[in-house]
Amino acid sequence: MTRFNKNTYIECLPVSVYNELVNALNKNAAWVTLANHVAEELQYPSSLWMQSLEQIKHPNDSPGQKLLSELSIKMCTVEILCALLSDCKLYNILSIISDPEPLNIVIHPGDEFESSILQVPIGRRLHLCCKAIGMPLPNYIWYHDDKQLQHHTSDKLDLIINSASQAGKYKCKVSQMKHDGTVISTLISKAVNVQIFPMPVIIEEQPQAILEIKEGENFTICCKANSYPAPRYQWFHDNTKLEGETSNILHIKQFTLRNEGKYYCYIYNDISEIYTQRTRVMMDLPKLKAVAKIALIIANGDYEHHECLLMPKNDAAYIGNLLKEIGFEVICLIDLTISQMKNAIKIFSKALAEGVYGLFYFAGHGFKMQESYMLATDAPETYLRKDAICESELLSAFLENDPELLIIILDMCQTSPSKEFNPEIYHEVPTVNEYKSKKNLRNLIQAYSTSSYRPSYEKINSKYGLYMTHLSKYITKDITVIKLFEEVGKSIDSCFKGKERNQIPMFAASVTKPFRLTDAIYRKNHPGIIDYLNKLISCTTEVINVMFKQANMCSRVTISLFIEPYLNLIKIKVLDLPNVEINFFNSIPPKRNNLFQDQHRKECWIHNPQINEGPLVISVLKNGIYIGAAELDIKNYIPPLLKIINT
Repeated sequence: MTRFNKNTYIECLPVSVYNELVNALNKNAAWVTLANHVAEELQYPSSLWMQSLEQIKHPNDSPGQKLLSELSIKMCTVEILCALLSDCKLYNILSIISDPEPLNIVIHPGDEFESSILQVPIGRRLHLCCKAIGMPLPNYIWYHDDKQLQHHTSDKLDLIINSASQAGKYKCKVSQMKHDGTVISTLISKAVNVQIFPMPVIIEEQPQAILEIKEGENFTICCKANSYPAPRYQWFHDNTKLEGETSNILHIKQFTLRNEGKYYCYIYNDISEIYTQRTRVMMDLPKLKAVAKIALIIANGDYEHHECLLMPKNDAAYIGNLLKEIGFEVICLIDLTISQMKNAIKIFSKALAEGVYGLFYFAGHGFKMQESYMLATDAPETYLRKDAICESELLSAFLENDPELLIIILDMCQTSPSKEFNPEIYHEVPTVNEYKSKKNLRNLIQAYSTSSYRPSYEKINSKYGLYMTHLSKYITKDITVIKLFEEVGKSIDSCFKGKERNQIPMFAASVTKPFRLTDAIYRKNHPGIIDYLNKLISCTTEVINVMFKQANMCSRVTISLFIEPYLNLIKIKVLDLPNVEINFFNSIPPKRNNLFQDQHRKECWIHNPQINEGPLVISVLKNGIYIGAAELDIKNYIPPLLKIINT
């Protein structure tokens, strides 16, 4: 119902009402909506019609006032204006000339449900509806436990329930407002009590993995979980329950060494439980620097007289590449004889000058008799101690020039030779190798993949050995070397099963400084011996031209490393010769074959190329018939180191 006679012309409305209509049309450009609708009804050119309304010639003119004037000229009545406003859904303006209709909620939230208690599982949507009638049309605001839900202002509420905190009462406030924002009336709907289905504990924020804290400082460790019922917390330090620490934030005051260790939180509710990841808390010690960091890595797997091993070549390459990532110059060699091992050790020991960090890693066969011994690939079937390299021999060489840090890692068995098959070794008088440094530095770590008189295993269907699998997790981490080997031991102990538990890694240390393998390197005062070492191990891919005179052919040949980071496996590949066969030969056959080829790829690889073997012969065949050959002297293209260790 209108407040005025429906046949009353709008120009006859009271001045106050007419002005109220003008102001309402001008507000938020509501006149544009009405003007477009009128143009459509009267089939006016819309753009010209809108331009005429926007042209203001007098100070008191406005688009809303001009629009009402145009409608008055066309004898517009209250009834017609009401119809136009209703078509445009301009209900707030319509309420100026219509009788207000009282506000009434006709559908309350939850009316479609049998109960006012609604159970919603985590991850589902909550749909609620509130419908009200009245003039002016109602506005809606939704509330959760008397807290307004921002941006939810329609008659429907649509939420994703993803937290237990969303449980509680939901209701809607419905209001009638005049066009100027004045509230006429307000009603509150019935409330729906939403209950969340039980939800297991889910960790949303894990505590940080590593914390380094200075002595005397305070620190906190945080985690966050979600569940319903709400999660409860209990913190632990190295498996010891911390009494009273039952919030998601752990506060530790005035850090000391006794606070070092692993912290984690046990989180639980009535239906589930879970543990956070461990936070390793360490004393923040001053960072040291090395003048250089070098590593010698030897992998012996292809034995002449003993069982061949599959893992050493993978383990050595793995640790070699990891050490390169943290700044080490790496000498990585595979399948060395005892003379080659001694030569490599001699070269490496010279580079272990003052200020240098050195790391030696051996993977292969070994045994224990008072001390640890490493077997070379040419060790006889019935061997003596003199046929192996003992750990004291390493130390006497490596410590001679006082390196800043020395780490020896022996990834091998520590069992004793069989008295039945090798009785002579028990009657042998061992050579005593004394070792000491000039300055008696506290700088040595000796690590073993297994302890004295115990085996070391290769895992079936695994790419890496048991020890390397765990060592690789920590060797590039920014932690002290003591902590590194402690963590390796703990990691292995938690994972080994069955007979593998017979392998008990161990280490001994004399270091008193917080050395890290990740320590930086001085850019100044670089030792000359390190520059010399770098020249010895330098190896770049070379491309040379080779002439096959008999066949009147020329080809490019590449010389490069066969497998990174091994320095003693050299690959030779012939390019540019299609439709022919290529064969490779040593001009002087070695005692043990060291040349392997792939005729399909027209390439070969040579293990430990010997200077005295003479040049490599490359022959060319066509349709199985020999047509030419060339000699390639590769000694000028291999790392200079190989010339020394193969002497």
